[in-house]
Amino acid sequence: MGLPARSTITPKVLQKAVWAGVNNVSYPLASSALLELAGLSLSAKQIRHWVQRIGEARLSERGQALQDLQALTLPQRRAGNPTACAPELAVILMDGGRYQRRDNFRTEPTHKPGGTHWREDKVGCLLSMASNVHACDPTPEFPAWLATSSAVAELAKMSEKTAFSATAKETDNGPAEAHDETLYEPPQLLAREVLASGVESETFGWQLETRAWELGFPAAQRQAFVADGASANWKVQRRHFPHATPILDLMHALSYAWSAAQVVDQGQSYPRWAKWIWQGQVARVITALDEQQNVAGMSTDESVNDDSQQPIQRARTYFTNQQARMNYPEYRRQGLPLTSSHIESTIKQINRRVKGSEKFWRPESAEAILQLRADALSDSRPLDKFWSRWLKSNTGSNRYQTAA
Repeated sequence: MGLPARSTITPKVLQKAVWAGVNNVSYPLASSALLELAGLSLSAKQIRHWVQRIGEARLSERGQALQDLQALTLPQRRAGNPTACAPELAVILMDGGRYQRRDNFRTEPTHKPGGTHWREDKVGCLLSMASNVHACDPTPEFPAWLATSSAVAELAKMSEKTAFSATAKETDNGPAEAHDETLYEPPQLLAREVLASGVESETFGWQLETRAWELGFPAAQRQAFVADGASANWKVQRRHFPHATPILDLMHALSYAWSAAQVVDQGQSYPRWAKWIWQGQVARVITALDEQQNVAGMSTDESVNDDSQQPIQRARTYFTNQQARMNYPEYRRQGLPLTSSHIESTIKQINRRVKGSEKFWRPESAEAILQLRADALSDSRPLDKFWSRWLKSNTGSNRYQTAA
């Protein structure tokens, strides 16, 4: 039989309710799933109440851990957690997703002229990986499939509309290296930790550093920070992960070359430019773009050029700004990842829960569900240990009464 609407909820039922609320796409679906699969009659409102409460408890723990890190000296932060076993290769990835927020829920209309409900959530992946280090670039030849990759073309088309905003993360093409015909071996994933939050990027940087410290990442002999070209990502890398090798996501780099080549000669230049990028010769691509600008009589001021020529200037600016993070032959030699494919797929998993035209979140409820969804996607299963702590702290009192 299902539980009456206001009966005492047991710890086991509580855990099932929170799991269902976090891993189903909505609270009503979570309610239906619990009734169908476990015979538990809990309303969507009750499940939402417990997800919010448990999420707030996890957020409190997260805040305390961040304060503890900030209390350390800089050498202690850079050394990492002395009780953790540092991975062979520590990889940090950062990007953003999208969700709708209703700050004035049920009181004032949220929509303002020129405004939007959509907000960005920050998502991070901390990957423990393993790979081989080589004496030289193990794959100097450009993979043929990248010359005609539909993934590159699709990402390029989205970038023209979104400037690589989080809406572009909906396309999940899988790890880019998976199609490689040249036997390039990307690093092997051993464990994934996920973080998600609606805070601004600097605070999220502290959250990332806190979890990385707990995992022993600062003590890893090899570290990499992989992201797209957004300046916020690289501010976080410089302040919180200065010893990690900064790597621009290869697929984003190629997509800029693809867009520019469509304008120059209907894409005929793309295979050549992509090969140069793969081989770490981005300066040659910049020179080629400069020549095209001179031929077309384009200004270096992007704002005064014809819209049809904008991809050329955008690519030139992008490559000039990111050139120091595009030494792909050296990254392959060191056994480092070239793409941010792992976080692209993670963002899609986060979006399945929080993103939708019919979903509007208050700031506090959004933060709670983002935290718990990230916990659910982390290989270390942080909620398992949390339940033990939380249940002990609530022992001896009737704390499991469901809320109507």
